[in-house]
Amino acid sequence: MNKRTWIIVLLLIGSILISSNAFSAWTQAKGHSYNQLTFSYYVTDHKFTSIETEHDQIVDVNSDVTRVEQAKFVSQKVTYYGEYGITDKLTIFTGIPYDWQTSDDTIKYAGESGPSGVGDINLGLRHSLVGNLFNTGMLMSIQGEVKIPEAYDYGYPLEFLSLGDGQYDATIALLFGKGFNKGYGWANIGYKFRFENDEFDPYTFDPSDQLKISFGGGYPVTSWLAIRGIVAWTNSVGNASVSDDMLRDYFINYGGLAKYGDTVLIKDSLTLEADILSAGIDLAFTLASNIQTVISYNKDLYGKDTGQGDSLGIAFVYMH
Repeated sequence: MNKRTWIIVLLLIGSILISSNAFSAWTQAKGHSYNQLTFSYYVTDHKFTSIETEHDQIVDVNSDVTRVEQAKFVSQKVTYYGEYGITDKLTIFTGIPYDWQTSDDTIKYAGESGPSGVGDINLGLRHSLVGNLFNTGMLMSIQGEVKIPEAYDYGYPLEFLSLGDGQYDATIALLFGKGFNKGYGWANIGYKFRFENDEFDPYTFDPSDQLKISFGGGYPVTSWLAIRGIVAWTNSVGNASVSDDMLRDYFINYGGLAKYGDTVLIKDSLTLEADILSAGIDLAFTLASNIQTVISYNKDLYGKDTGQGDSLGIAFVYMH
């Protein structure tokens, strides 16, 4: 149970420090590709919580959100992100992370720093729908993406830290983009369907679906330097659930407060209904017409029942 809070962290860092291109509506030309290798460092030692405690006892599970300390967690990650144009209007993309994790909880209670290896793999398709929406010069695309949790061993989340959250997810999104005389802007509105985790049946749980909204843009400061920004909001729908077997044995074995039912599991132990608002900035340096280096910083600004962290990264981009 001491390591349980980190499952939600893995949901957050999977999308951090990917170039703004990953969120934009543009597709690759047929036979062309975008390739990015990112080295990132993510750290958190605080969390946003709506659970109020007094003397380590829960007194309210729906209080105002506060920011409290929690055990330090670090993720050092190498992520490959790539896009390839199947046709001018259809692009396939993938994200493959290799992660080294360190948790003060696992060091304290298990004598080990944390797992390492390939985490959740993302695979998706983006299709261009409209090139000039309502004669505004704005383009619109639709995108589908699936998260594949097959590259790592998944441990019981109330006791073990894993490289992902163990179940498949699928996201459908509408993407909008517009270029200006200088720079561009984009917006992404998506819905993530999160499926039941039955890895330890009958101890099963179903994370809440999520509404995901992000927007941003880029501006060329000089011929060799561009600045980009992103704001991203993930809002839980609130339809999480846990099995009766997991609820019963959790309270028996781990001393939870039965009067609050499954809320403690959903909000604090498994954090299945977390909200998070984050913002980031990139500096993109053009080394050649098809080569870039990108320095990134991302910060979690506000949330509920989730960790609060900061991210730094450097990426190397090759476009063909």
